[in-house]
Amino acid sequence: MSSLGQILYFLLPVILGGVSNMVFVKLPVAMRLKRPMDGGRRLNDGERLLGENKTWKGFLGMILFTSLWMAVVAHVSRTFPPAGDLSLIRYEAFRFPFNEWFYGALWGFGYVLFELPNSYVKRRLNIPPGRNASGLKGILFTFIDQADSVIGCMVFMLFFYVPSITEAVMIFFVGTGVHYVVNILLFGIRLKNQPA
Repeated sequence: MSSLGQILYFLLPVILGGVSNMVFVKLPVAMRLKRPMDGGRRLNDGERLLGENKTWKGFLGMILFTSLWMAVVAHVSRTFPPAGDLSLIRYEAFRFPFNEWFYGALWGFGYVLFELPNSYVKRRLNIPPGRNASGLKGILFTFIDQADSVIGCMVFMLFFYVPSITEAVMIFFVGTGVHYVVNILLFGIRLKNQPA
């Protein structure tokens, strides 16, 4: 059975990709991409399709940074035996020189793609972008906010790693928990508007 350390190391590219992307989104660079993905479009209910916070800069940044970090982790795993022993992915089995970049990009894509339906639903429920509801609805959406991207990552990781059932359960719960903790830390250093 995989250890907690192995699961965390496995998730490291997407964790670091998410943190890097939050910094990138806040920096005054690539501002042409800081456009809402929905183009400001409103539906019949008068609410935005996705909202102001879902930008092309954040969407493309997550793909880019997860790809970059997966390449870094792959390199470390190949050249530093203890890291290779910890890795669930056998990076040395990748046959093409840019496999890890491509798979990292897919992983980042899964992360951001699976966040979009949640944003759509929240706009329909009049929950403002970057905010949450109160009460039971708020608790539910706090969980969904953490879990949706983890599910996306799990779907797209099947292109390069097929986990056992036990590993899949661990990846889901560890990934969701880490996502929550990282969001609290990002809120603490003012890179996020709310703690989760």
